[in-house]
Amino acid sequence: MKNHINFLLLLAIALLSACSGYQYYAIQSNKASFSKYRTFAWLPAADTPGHVSDLVDEKIKESVTAGLEKRGLALQTTRPDLLVRYGVQVRERVRIYNYPTYVYGPGIAYQGVTHDRHGRYFYYSFNRPFPVFVASDIVEIPYEEGTLLIDLIDRRNHQVIWRGYDSGDIDDRQRAIQDIPEGVEGILNKLPITPVLKRSAAN
Repeated sequence: MKNHINFLLLLAIALLSACSGYQYYAIQSNKASFSKYRTFAWLPAADTPGHVSDLVDEKIKESVTAGLEKRGLALQTTRPDLLVRYGVQVRERVRIYNYPTYVYGPGIAYQGVTHDRHGRYFYYSFNRPFPVFVASDIVEIPYEEGTLLIDLIDRRNHQVIWRGYDSGDIDDRQRAIQDIPEGVEGILNKLPITPVLKRSAAN
């Protein structure tokens, strides 16, 4: 029984790892005209106590800055068009896996089983042992769900014109830190500004 539970734990962890990819989303103001924005500067990160180290803060800002510059925006601390802010949320979650347990009962042969008007029998007759459901094994796997949010704010009217964010399971915090550039790029791909290199190639 112990080996059975260990197997279920390993299987659940494998499934959890397979589902750890991030999903990307974005919302924007219908009044925003992104073509008029040329420059940006950073605001302090949103209040995310206990989640963001100096290393993570630096990696996020470097990745977002590079992504915005790739899309033709220039970092400028004096009267920028846009203000950029990020936030990180980490929530504790539990994923529950329900595995049925079966025992094998004695063989049985159905005799004289009714059939429909076409002569088809409703049941399969067999003499070998057949599985009988008796219970469920419940396996609970704790995990963390992480979200990175990026806001673009119009400096002149202080309105958020665009918010992009990702959401996904964090199986390994160190790996999550290494994946920050990929996650940021996934978010910024939702921004309605074509990267400069792609823009030049199109011309």
